[in-house]
Amino acid sequence: MIPSISIDQFKEKLKHQESLLLLDIRSKAEFDARHIPNAMHVPGEDLPQGLPPNANQSLLVTICGKGGGRSEQAAEKLISLGFQAKFLEGGTKEWFEKS
Repeated sequence: MIPSISIDQFKEKLKHQESLLLLDIRSKAEFDARHIPNAMHVPGEDLPQGLPPNANQSLLVTICGKGGGRSEQAAEKLISLGFQAKFLEGGTKEWFEKS
């Protein structure tokens, strides 16, 4: 089972300035249409090459449109490569519904 993080848990970690990197793994068009503030656009097919050099020092939180599916697969890929990763439950859609 791939670990996930709820939006409320994610926001709590941000408040405590924990080292997090939010990776929006959707297409450029999806990202350009709407994305969570401070999310880094790294399409799923560009993982792990598109990650910043210090990515292994942060919890990587992957996000897609609805949470699960693509973001879960991306988190699984990152974990298999030795990164600490989770996917954001509810995705971009739920983020904006709760904000």
